Order: sequence, then structure tokens, then C-alpha cells
Amino acid sequence: MASNGHKSNQVLETQTSSSSAMLRAASKVGGWTMISRILGFVRDIFLARVLGAGPLADAFFVAFKLPNFFRRMFAEGTLTVALVPVLSDEREKSEAEAHHFLNALATMLLIAVTGFTMLGIALMPWLLYLFAPGFADEPDRWNMSLTLARWMFPYLALISLAAISWAVLNTYKRFAVPAASPALLNVAIIFAALVLAPSFENPAMALAIGVVLGGFLQLAIQFPALKRIGWVPRLSFDFRQPAIRETFTLFVPAVLAIGAVQINILVGTILSTLLDTGAVSYLYYSDRIVQLPLALFGIAMSTALLPTLSGHLSRGDQVSAGEDLRSGLVWLTWITLPAVVGAFYLAEPIVVTLFERGLFSHADSVATAQTLQAYAVGLIAFCWAKLLASACYAGKDAKAPMRYAAISVAVNIVLAVIFMQFWAYVGLALATSLAAFVNVALLYMRLSKTYGSLLSFRSVWRLVSALAASVLMVLSLAGLEMLWVFPANGAMQFAWVAVAVTGAVAVFFVSALILGERELLLRFLRKR
Repeated sequence: MASNGHKSNQVLETQTSSSSAMLRAASKVGGWTMISRILGFVRDIFLARVLGAGPLADAFFVAFKLPNFFRRMFAEGTLTVALVPVLSDEREKSEAEAHHFLNALATMLLIAVTGFTMLGIALMPWLLYLFAPGFADEPDRWNMSLTLARWMFPYLALISLAAISWAVLNTYKRFAVPAASPALLNVAIIFAALVLAPSFENPAMALAIGVVLGGFLQLAIQFPALKRIGWVPRLSFDFRQPAIRETFTLFVPAVLAIGAVQINILVGTILSTLLDTGAVSYLYYSDRIVQLPLALFGIAMSTALLPTLSGHLSRGDQVSAGEDLRSGLVWLTWITLPAVVGAFYLAEPIVVTLFERGLFSHADSVATAQTLQAYAVGLIAFCWAKLLASACYAGKDAKAPMRYAAISVAVNIVLAVIFMQFWAYVGLALATSLAAFVNVALLYMRLSKTYGSLLSFRSVWRLVSALAASVLMVLSLAGLEMLWVFPANGAMQFAWVAVAVTGAVAVFFVSALILGERELLLRFLRKR
């Protein structure tokens, strides 16, 4: 009996250590992501000042959407979830076999993205018609979008090659460089807006050059990090390796599954080109804001979870994998819920403070804030979808997420077409949010069959306490508005938003402490 108790304690300590390591990794990813997203907001402030929310902005954002859509679908997220589980298995054999596999995969990717980029530039009019059919009857927006898209499309090749490096580094539990890399794109675009744009008759062309420069910088920074883990990429044409086939077996269905949210957002963009001028920009700016908590919490946790679960399952330890998945879900929901409430309540002050200057009017701020609120409805679902999909891929199950993503996309299209008749661009964002809940419900039921219940009584209580703390947070924000009306001055607006956000976070944590979350809060603070 004593022996069994000793073993149980060892198992518990191992699971606790694993969960703590995963949370530390998520915290590290979230920290670097915060820096990148802050730079992203600075970037968007300059974009709003230079482009506004009119025809030029619509043309730039549609053109920028093309390489970004293919990046998210075929490179960044999809390649990671297909590569990490296979690479974890290859590393269990030997580092030499892992590197041999990586060289062949990188060579194949280099050939594929080079060819795809050249083909995309040649077929750009057809791609643009698919992504922005509403521009076809407006020669100015059409021609500008076509030119910008051709200039920016090589960004896809550069960022795809960087993406395989991110996947490799994440497998080796090296999270800092992949998490920090997106900041370089923001730096490059800010540089283009400040330094290059004043010299261009069309400032959007300067920004397009900044996009390509950012892709080059993101790729270049990977090589020193790869060298530190012992892999220096080399050409290899040994494409018949079993690991290559296994990677693509996961990759093909993952293209749809991991890109469900992106496909849904793309549907909104396509339909928004059929609406009045500015709709594309409202969706873009509001999506940029909601991407901050999504990246800080959902993407950070799923990034840390994937190699952790893959390692457990490669060793046949499903019990630890299940515990880490439950721990990740509780933490993710607990910290995301106040972000949902805050984004909904503070939507207009945030948008006004960030973007309302230059060509970006107050009417643009109101429209963008309404769209942000519609996206905020689905923020928890966006985060859960990232985490639950990663859990499926860690177990090399790509077909179930693919089916559920297809259902989610179909629901989004139907709802978007209906909602846009009543609420225009706001309806498109709301459709994306509701479709995400459908995806999450299906993923949750699938994983419950493998790991059992994903939420215990204690987990549910923690979520209830987070909801109660969020209500108190809203009351504190209402009190702030009564004592200090949102100012009209730009500098004071930043101060007001800073006080509102800082105060709301403080109220949430203190309220959670009073409601009995002392242990959770202490563990959270230790991870920062």
C-alpha cells in the first residue's frame, strides 16, 4: 500500500511539473507576443493615419490579406501542427534521423513555396476576383489592389520558410525566437510608414515594400536560433522518407481544420467587398484588436501545449496528456473571460484612442467598435478552438478537426449571408463568432471520448468565480465613467484607457482572490 501511495505521489508530482512547465512556456510565448502586438497596434495607428478607412485602405488590406491567408492556411499554423508530432517521434529515434528528415522537408517546402509564389503572381487577377469580387466594378480599387498584391505576394515564400523554423524550435521547447519574430514585420511596416511613405506618391506602395522587408527579417533571424539547437539546414532530395509521408498525411486535412477561423474571416472579407466603402477596413481593424487576447492566451497556450502533449503521447503517457489538456483549458478560459468582457465594454474608447486621427473619422471609430463587439462574442471560442485542435493534432488525429472545420465554415457562410442583410459588416463578424462555437462544441465532444470529461467540478467553480469577478470588473468600469468622462483630447484618451484597463485588471484579480482563487492567482503570478 505504501509503495502504491509513493507511486501515486510520483505520478502527481510529474503531472504537476509538466503542467507548470507548460504554463511557463505559455507565459513566455505570451510575453513576447505582447511586445509584438503592442508594436502591431503602433503599426495600425500609422496605417490608419496614412491610409484612413477609404478606398486606398480597402485596397491595401485586401492585397495584404492574400499572402496572409495562404500563410495561415498552408504555413504558419498548419505546418506546425503537422510537423511537431512527427518530429517528436523522430527525435525519440535519434537527432541524426530528425535532422535528415528536416533537411528533406525544408527542401521540399522551398521548392513548393517558390513555385506557388510565382504562380500566384501570374494568376493574381483571378485570385483577386476570388477574394474581392466587389472590387471588379471599381477600376481604381481593383487596379490598386492588383498592383499591391503582386508586390506583397513574395512575403508568403519568406514567411513559409520561417514557419518551418518556428515549428522546429517549438518542438525543441525554444519558444522565444518564434514568438518574437512577428514583431519584425511590425517594425518593418512602421519603418516604411515613417521613412518611405513620405517619398512615395502612393503611400500604400511604400507599405508593400515594408511587408516584404518584414518577411525577410523574420526568416533571417531564425538561422542563429536553429544553429544553437544543432540543425543547420541543408538541401536534401530524399523525399521518400516515411516521416515525410506521415507529415503530409497530417498536413492535408489540417489545411482546412487549422484554418477554419481564417476561412471564416475570409468569407467576411469577401462579402464585405459587396458592402459600402469602409466595410473591409472596419473588419480589419476590429480583427486586429481581438487578435491581441487571442494571441496572448489562445495561441500562446496552444503553442506550448502541442509539443508537451506530443511528447507525452510519443512516450505512451495519455494520463499526463489529459491532465495537461484540462489544466490548459481552465487557465485559458479563466484568463480570457475578463478580456471578452473588457473588449465588449471598452470597444469604442479603445478604437477611438488607437485609430481616430488623420483620415480615420469618428464614424469609422463607431463602426469599427461595433464590429469589435461582434468579434468579442466569439473570443473564448476562438481560443478554445486553437487549444482543442492542437490536442487532436498531438494525437495525430487530423481528420476529425477537418470535418468539424468544414461544418463550421458552412455555418459561417449561411449565417454571414443572412446577417449581412440586417447588420451589414457587424453581421459578418457575428457570424464568424457563432461559427467558432460550433467548431468548439464538436472538438470538445471528440476529445471527451479520448480523455474523459475535460471540466471537473473544481474547474467549473473556477469559471463561475471568473464570471463573478468579471461582473465586478464591469461595475468598476461603469464607476470610472461616472467619475471621469472619456476625454476628447488624444493624449488624455490614452491615459483614460490605461487607467480603465489597469483598474479593471486589478479589480478582476482582487475579486478572484476574495472568491477563493488564492492558489490559482499565486501560481499565475509565479509564471509571469
